Amino acid sequence: MGKPSMTLMQWIDEKYGTNVDVCDNQHKELFDRINALNDSLTDGNRAHIGNRLDSLVDYVIAHFETEERMMEERGYNGLDAHRQEHDRLLLTCTDLQDRFHSGEMDIGESTMAFIKNWFDHHIPVIDKSYGPDLSN
Repeated sequence: MGKPSMTLMQWIDEKYGTNVDVCDNQHKELFDRINALNDSLTDGNRAHIGNRLDSLVDYVIAHFETEERMMEERGYNGLDAHRQEHDRLLLTCTDLQDRFHSGEMDIGESTMAFIKNWFDHHIPVIDKSYGPDLSN
């Protein structure tokens, strides 16, 4: 019998919903991948953790590209500031990936807390602000 999964990120429409379906659906997928990475920490298998980490970072990149493209298409005023937020997280993510895969560091609770806190701030505070401009 395996260990129970630990849900680190739980989607709550009122908290995270932006009224932009494509973004909300991608955010839900991000939560699934964050939770999958968190779950993989329990067995400590570096290859498994690395696969989940890479999967999450790949999806973060694709999601940020989607958001930024939509903002460009709609002439969203907050695009530059939003892109800077994304770029800062991506630098952190790629550094984390490099350090994990080179064996310099492990992914642990503090890393997961950082990821959770970033999205807990970014989606309700930063992303929600584009809802009125980008909503369906």
